[in-house]
Amino acid sequence: MMQATQIFMAVGSWALLATATLVIATTGPQSAVDSQSVPRTGKEAPQVTNVDLRHIVDARLPPYAAVGKFKGTMGCTAAIVLHPRIIVTAAHCVTQRDGSIKQSNLSFRLGYQAETALGDFQATVWTIGSIQSFRRQSVHDASQDWAILVLDRAAVGVHPFLLSFYSVASLKSLEQQIRMPSYSNDIGDAEVLSVDPACTVRDLVWDALIHDCKARYGSSGAPLLVRDGPWYAMVGIHTGSMFASDEDGHVAKFIGNRAIAASMFADAVVALSRRLDAEPYLTSARLHTDRPYEAETPPIRK
Repeated sequence: MMQATQIFMAVGSWALLATATLVIATTGPQSAVDSQSVPRTGKEAPQVTNVDLRHIVDARLPPYAAVGKFKGTMGCTAAIVLHPRIIVTAAHCVTQRDGSIKQSNLSFRLGYQAETALGDFQATVWTIGSIQSFRRQSVHDASQDWAILVLDRAAVGVHPFLLSFYSVASLKSLEQQIRMPSYSNDIGDAEVLSVDPACTVRDLVWDALIHDCKARYGSSGAPLLVRDGPWYAMVGIHTGSMFASDEDGHVAKFIGNRAIAASMFADAVVALSRRLDAEPYLTSARLHTDRPYEAETPPIRK
């Protein structure tokens, strides 16, 4: 019988083996690693359904008009959150193979739909959760795979998503009430926006949310959304997948997709939003060279 003795994590176009440290390699044969127990909850890993409810939506209409196609070191998904100049995506989407952060030629196509968009923007990295690496990475760094970027100008006529913080128990109770829009490569070659409308958060493993939204390459950075009154709030961003291995170290079972909870980056988003409001003519170049402000108590939804 298979025993979950390791976790394999696929991140964008990367593959990660999670043990005491994460051994990161490009997609291909697995590297041999030492065994480490997966955090145990006293029950079997959640089963993941094969039903695919994703469908194509009009990226120009709300709420999906706040989502866009991001191009950094790879094609990803990103979303405007809290402020019309702030987008959030996965940190590995701006990480180069040598571990450095890509500083230029970062683009965001808002409401992208088959070569058209509501707006084309240049983006600048404001801060990331943790340095991502292709070679070795701690579990802590993998749970901090988020990046906040500033657009060169405000997106006009677009309603940013709110930020929400829920306990894991509360998120798990929202069964099939979470939706995830993404530019997934397996649907229309990522030229259209598709949405999984009925996702569930299953568990928390190594400070990462495990969810069952359908995701493929291109989905990294996609927002996990819940209804908040008449609008939507972001509860996390998708960053990769997890697989359990058997006791011989062979990848054997899909556990679920991984997301970084909004609480991980909420303080930094709120601080940046306040700074942009206070200094509306602040340029992206100046923002990039300054240290992020320390956030006060964030007005996030609970």
